[in-house]
Amino acid sequence: MTAEGVYFPKEQDSKGINQFCPISLLNVEGKIFFSIMASRLTKYLTENGYINTSIQKGGIPGVSGCLEHATMIWEAIQRAKSEKLNLDVVWLDLAIAYGSVPHEMIQLALRMYHVPVVIQVMLDDYFSGFRMRFSTNDCTTNWINLEVGIAMGCTISPTLFVMTMEVILKAAEGSEGPANLGGGCSMPPLKAFMDDTTIICPKEDETRRMLRRLDDLMSWCRMEFKPKKSRSLSIRKGKVDEATTFTLVEQQIPTFSQEPVKSLGRWYDSSMKDTRRGAETLELASESLLAINKCGL
Repeated sequence: MTAEGVYFPKEQDSKGINQFCPISLLNVEGKIFFSIMASRLTKYLTENGYINTSIQKGGIPGVSGCLEHATMIWEAIQRAKSEKLNLDVVWLDLAIAYGSVPHEMIQLALRMYHVPVVIQVMLDDYFSGFRMRFSTNDCTTNWINLEVGIAMGCTISPTLFVMTMEVILKAAEGSEGPANLGGGCSMPPLKAFMDDTTIICPKEDETRRMLRRLDDLMSWCRMEFKPKKSRSLSIRKGKVDEATTFTLVEQQIPTFSQEPVKSLGRWYDSSMKDTRRGAETLELASESLLAINKCGL
């Protein structure tokens, strides 16, 4: 399989190659074929209970994953605040998510979930022979083998990524039980939307154990989280605790007080309030309508 590659920026003012993400432009026939395979594979995984949708919300048909994931995390924070509970929430950012998944991990996930051997062999051949090239105004690169990672733009890649992450999440869960948020409400200690992984634990030692396990597992998979882009929030008796911090790869994870963050469309900061979101929505709608008016369509 060959693909023309296009780089698009992941951040504002992107300059270095690490700030860009490659998209594969593939043939239509291949996309149709692998979309059918992805649909059948997803049905097989969900019907057999191999994907825990209470933890992983991404890439599952019929699940408003982004909305559910963000809403449940916000609900946990608000409950900890109103019930005066202890809670640690750590958002983890995976470096080069799609591009860092080893092909061996994909095969391991396929074997663990008893996917038919013929599909395992087909996908192994597919990624082993996958080549890309990139063009600019001045030159075109030689064909490059996709030795690690899965191709963005390939219709089966999201399903394979979810499978691989599910293997890691299951291994990371350990003995930590769900976080008790009061009123009979509890939440799993891990939440994920594709590569956006969040730890939710009521005890600091549980949070640190979970963080260490995830870090060890990612290192074993030759993948890694980015401490600078991750965030932590510690609540003690309903109030933000600035003294509690966490480390990842021997680097401190910034707290919300130090650096507020936007995750899946929602801003999080140390105020733990949502009052500004309405004004921001109105402002964004106004700016968007003005932009539409000026576009000349």
